[in-house]
Amino acid sequence: MQGYDVVAEEKVIGHVVDKIGGNYIVEQGLLRKTKHAVPEEFAHVDEAGERIVLTIPSELVADSPKVNGDVDEDAVAAHYGLADTTVDEPPGFVDSEVVERRVDAREEVEPTDGVRESPALLGDRYDDTVVERGERTERG
Repeated sequence: MQGYDVVAEEKVIGHVVDKIGGNYIVEQGLLRKTKHAVPEEFAHVDEAGERIVLTIPSELVADSPKVNGDVDEDAVAAHYGLADTTVDEPPGFVDSEVVERRVDAREEVEPTDGVRESPALLGDRYDDTVVERGERTERG
């Protein structure tokens, strides 16, 4: 597969110079050549056409970590969304700083004295708390 053209979005964006682990190493550019790793999950080999067709946009490849010798597989997986980058907190974990900010925010909210705000942006709204008494008041 070395030398195969790499095609993304119906255009050639580079050529394969190596395969390290589960990544194709794609060389791009004419004068300023750069190498980027592309996981094989996003590449389909077309042996008859001697090319690799990518299912991802060319910008994603161009923005990926550059390869200078070794491939940082964790960085490549994180860039392409193949790595789990969430931080798992232990069960029952409560971030006290977040709780304090929520409490402070609630204390800053002034009471509405029974007046309810309409969530709508357009149209007339009526106070539905008075409908039970047979009256309707238009709120503006």
